Parts: sequence; structure tokens; C-alpha cells
Amino acid sequence: MGITVAQMYALRTYAKLTLPQLVQDNIAKLRNTPMTFKPFQKPAARRPPHSVDNWRERVLVDIVRRVKEREDPEYSDIVGIFNKVVASNVEKMSANAIEKIQKRDDTFRLRIATLLFDKAITQHTYASVMAECARVISATIPDMVEDMVAQADMFPKLYNLTETITFPLSSETDFDNKVVEWMKQKEKRRGYAKFMMELSLRGLVTTERVQSGLQDVVNELGEIAKQPRTAQTEENVGQFGVFLFETAKLAKDSAVLKTFMKESIGAILKMDKSSLPSLNMKSRFKLEDAFKLVQ
Repeated sequence: MGITVAQMYALRTYAKLTLPQLVQDNIAKLRNTPMTFKPFQKPAARRPPHSVDNWRERVLVDIVRRVKEREDPEYSDIVGIFNKVVASNVEKMSANAIEKIQKRDDTFRLRIATLLFDKAITQHTYASVMAECARVISATIPDMVEDMVAQADMFPKLYNLTETITFPLSSETDFDNKVVEWMKQKEKRRGYAKFMMELSLRGLVTTERVQSGLQDVVNELGEIAKQPRTAQTEENVGQFGVFLFETAKLAKDSAVLKTFMKESIGAILKMDKSSLPSLNMKSRFKLEDAFKLVQ
């Protein structure tokens, strides 16, 4: 037969048994101050079901393909944040992004890192501010650095750059579209080199990665400069010249990059002018100015 609630309450009025002295002494020794407060620790985000070594590689191809999609409301919010970020508000905007990233898993974080990477290399005028955004975010979420390093490692594959597109002949079918694709590839390589430089200045990637990107730019410049002279090829060479000049300003504090740029630009300037019909005097002067910066 069970004890009723009324009976339990009735026991409160009965005389209490005296505890043995040994028990009382032990109770007296117990802590009688509040326990130290320990803040709640959010459990680590669940990793995607892939091996630690290659899970990024397995999902990045699909993530890059979907970089413009905005079906996820929180992803769409961060697209809006990155579209609004400028030098004056980078801390605030990055903090807003961090808040949303921390709510989600590793795959979402990798998708945001890809969005940042893509914006920096396809709109290279934003490379500096996006690198600063990456620095602020990675200070709180260190895995963002590994996300971007993985993309740097896979850059040619992710952006279909494993084969260099050559400037098409005017007689080729679909000439205009081929020129557009040719320019897109050049822009991505230039944007990538600039972004790597900006990340390196913030200690987020190695000098070797910067040099690899710059090597592609130098190769592209040499290829275009050898093309028959047209308004378009002269403009493209001029843009690369300006890019190398701006990069030389940033590279002057790195002995490795200074040496690389000195040798690369010097090699172009030593070539016979007749072999570089699209390298006009204005572009040559810009390369000479860049060369002086890395002396």
C-alpha cells in the first residue's frame, strides 16, 4: 500500500530523528558557498560525414557551382552583408556574418568562405576589403582559414582554369563569346593573385601561394603582349601592367616576392620590343615603375 500525499505532509509534524554525530560532523565539512559559475559551452558543430582530410575537397565543387544560389535565408542574408561591406564598416558587417555562421554547421561555413572567395576573385576591386573581412571572421572562426586554403589549392579545378584559354582568331565561329570567356579567365587569375596577396599581408596564407598566383599573371601578360596589336590587347596588357605595379607596392616588404617580381618583370622588359607588339610605351613605363619598386 502506497503513501498518500496527505500522509507525506503529515510526517512534517512528527519529531525528527537525531543524526549520528559522525554524520553531522561530515555534513559540517561540506562546502556552504555557491559553486563557481561555468558558462555554457556550445557543442562543436557537427562535421559533414566525410574524412577529416578531404571533406572540403568532396563538397567544394558543388558549393562553387551553387555560389550564386540564395535558397537558404541565412545564406541570402550573408550575401547581402558581403554586398554592403566596405572598409569603414568591415568590423560591424563581419560581426553580423559571424553571428549567422556560428549557428550553422561546417558545410554552411565552407559555403560562406566560398562566397567570400568568389567575390574577391571575380570582383578584384573588393579583394582588399574581403581579405579584411576574412581576417576578422577567422579571428573568431579559425576554420575559415582552412576553408580558403582548400579553395586556393583547388583554384584551377574549381574555376575551370586547368587549361589556359587562348585569344581566338577573328575568323573563328562564336568569336565574341570566346573573347568574353578569355577575358573572364584572365580576370579570375588576376583577382586570385590580388586576393592571395591581401590574405598574405594579413598572415592568412603563405608567400608561396601568392607567388603561384603572380606567376599566372606574369604568364598571362607575356602571352597577351605577344598577340598582334589591337585596341583590346593593348588595353589588357595595360591592365596587367597596372596590376603588377600595384602589387609591387604591396610586395616591397617581402624579400621573396620582391626577388620574384624583379626577375619576372625584368625578363619581360629585356625582351625585344618587336616580339611584344601589344606592349605599348605606356604599359612599358608602368612595368618599369613596378620594377623600380622591387629593387
